Amino acid sequence: MQNFPQITTPRLILNQPVESDRENLLLYLNETPEFAENTLTMPFPYTDESADFWFKLAKEGFENRDGFIFAIREKSTKKLIGGIGLHLTPQHKKAEVGYWLAKPFWNKGYVTEALAAVLKFGFEEVNLNKIYATYYAHNPASGKVMEKCGMKNEALLKDEYLKNGEFLDVNRFCILHSDFFDLQ
Repeated sequence: MQNFPQITTPRLILNQPVESDRENLLLYLNETPEFAENTLTMPFPYTDESADFWFKLAKEGFENRDGFIFAIREKSTKKLIGGIGLHLTPQHKKAEVGYWLAKPFWNKGYVTEALAAVLKFGFEEVNLNKIYATYYAHNPASGKVMEKCGMKNEALLKDEYLKNGEFLDVNRFCILHSDFFDLQ
């Protein structure tokens, strides 16, 4: 794959984050501390340095062939409204998927639409065997998105992460290549 892929869904465009996304990235990720509360590494407040790191991660992941970080854009405006990424473990043909969506766009099915498209991309274009994701027990809405896309609860990982001085449980969901295509 020479160029960063672009995925189009009925309402969204998923493509490479670009510097002109910075304004929306900072605006949306500083609207609420919920992103930091529901992710392992997203800080609050979200600074220019945080944005620099995200852009660098997206660029280097593609260059090194160990990650695809997509900007989630509404087709109608083409503006960034979220992000979704596959972080690959190529030797095991698997990837972890993670995502966020700006609060004004919640409860519209956008994350489900983006996740379904990225799962398809991971299995068809990257030739993965397994894609998994985790979510904190206090964020069951994320698990509902995973379920809607055919992912199944694989495990409850007790005290998996130490965050802000507290050990947190996470639910791990996954979908296998064969299961994904059985759903199609």
